[in-house]
Amino acid sequence: MNARPHRLKVKDWACAMILGLASTTASAARQVGVGLANPDPNLPVYDREAPLGWAATPQPGMDPDPRAISYEFFGGDYTEDPPPPYSYLMGREPSRDLASPTRTVAGDGRPDTWFRLNAPNLGFYLRRGGGYYIKDLILQTKGYPYRRWDTLANSRYPLLQVFYGGHQINSATGSIAGFNPPQHGVIDLYIADDGLIATRHTPLELIIRTLDGELRVGVGLYNLHDSKID
Repeated sequence: MNARPHRLKVKDWACAMILGLASTTASAARQVGVGLANPDPNLPVYDREAPLGWAATPQPGMDPDPRAISYEFFGGDYTEDPPPPYSYLMGREPSRDLASPTRTVAGDGRPDTWFRLNAPNLGFYLRRGGGYYIKDLILQTKGYPYRRWDTLANSRYPLLQVFYGGHQINSATGSIAGFNPPQHGVIDLYIADDGLIATRHTPLELIIRTLDGELRVGVGLYNLHDSKID
């Protein structure tokens, strides 16, 4: 007498399990957005536009910390800056005596003191893309005793002679305004000094003034790629 009702209860229980599983599957589909014409509007944008599959990897969330590493521009976050302009002291030039403590190109009985300037990527370090024509160069000591040489027109300081490719860049007034240095080339600089600079014991800096601003470059003692060091 009790067997049939028992079988009905088992059947009802099985139907309830099937209906419950279907309901759970539909709920999961609504959460993931798979196969729905109108997915849940509360889901993130990338879920609504491109539903995730079972093997998909969720995209990283936006980090509110501005110092966090960028995912989109990861390759550019640690890019090194290009080499900056640099200058170095060559020493005495025994075969040259065309610099003096005046503004004229004339010898003073002592070999000239010789520097070199390489100015690659000058526009980059001025934070401009171009138009960085040089107006003036100023070479000076960084402390006592104070010495200075420059290319300013009508300056009261001794002339800084600027040569490129064997040709002097200074005009009759000493100015080099409008000189645009090459990206890959060496600019020769000559001064007359009383031995203080040529002994290489005095820190120096070279100030490059351009239409886009100025850049201060420390003067090194020598460059290993140059063979003529006194």
